[in-house]
Amino acid sequence: MSTASESDQENEAQDNFVEGKEPSELVFCLLLASAYLGLAKFCWMPLFKTQNWKLLVNVEGFFVATALVAIVIGARPYMAPSSLQISHRGIKYRGAYWTQRRTVNWDQVSRVYLSPELILVLYRPNPNSKRIWFMPIFSIYLAERQNIVKSFIKYCPIQPIMMKGPALISWIILGFIIGLLVIWFFYLLTP
Repeated sequence: MSTASESDQENEAQDNFVEGKEPSELVFCLLLASAYLGLAKFCWMPLFKTQNWKLLVNVEGFFVATALVAIVIGARPYMAPSSLQISHRGIKYRGAYWTQRRTVNWDQVSRVYLSPELILVLYRPNPNSKRIWFMPIFSIYLAERQNIVKSFIKYCPIQPIMMKGPALISWIILGFIIGLLVIWFFYLLTP
């Protein structure tokens, strides 16, 4: 009798990862928002006196929109924190920028790709379906993210595929290409 209850407890075991709420990030975002709102207030009268309504709307709209984006980014972890639950039954994940929680059972999973920053789960929503869906799990938002890969290896019934980051030469080439694109963009802007 005790072995059955122990196996039930083992099957009910799960690892939970929840996004940490950092008050300093919220304070920084609120300070940034107040700075942009202060700039909007400072620029209001000189722009209003010029009677250039298009410039007034563009400048004030930029400052106010940037302030609102900063507030939303700072408050997001408190309104809808990201969470991940891994158990013997499957995965439950709620991402940082969508509020609905997705649930995927292990029998639906066809492949799992693991890296320290991103986990990609390929699964079939219906067992008879040929269509494969993907669920990206952004572990950079979750607390204790160094343990997420270990939990996937522990609970996943199939062998996950480990991904590595790009080599240093790849980062250098990518940085060079982005630099060329930025220079080309500014070259197009000059008369």
